[in-house]
Amino acid sequence: MKTEYFVRTLRNRCPRCNEGAVLRTLFHRHDKCSNCDLEFSREDGFFIGGIPISYGLICGLWIVPLLVAWLLEWVPTDWMIGLSFSGAIGLPLLTYRYSQCLWLGLYFTFAEHEMPENNNQE
Repeated sequence: MKTEYFVRTLRNRCPRCNEGAVLRTLFHRHDKCSNCDLEFSREDGFFIGGIPISYGLICGLWIVPLLVAWLLEWVPTDWMIGLSFSGAIGLPLLTYRYSQCLWLGLYFTFAEHEMPENNNQE
């Protein structure tokens, strides 16, 4: 297991060469690495794996802290409902592409035999 693939994608870098960016913007992903030409999409439906990662990020970084704040009565109920709905609509839009990037890193971390050889090395 090569965790360096996941660490590279945490920083929005190509898991193979650590040079090219995976994400062009917050809402757009490159099809392949600009440096080593690694195709990011492995097959149709590959990036569906980003959905549970997005869900985990939203639950861990938004829902759980919000529930804790509400249970400790730091946030009133009407604010809790409003923040929950705004997070449920807005956060998936903001986290899904980055979640795809993390999914790419996790995929190659656990299936490193799937990583194509880098033919562009000098």
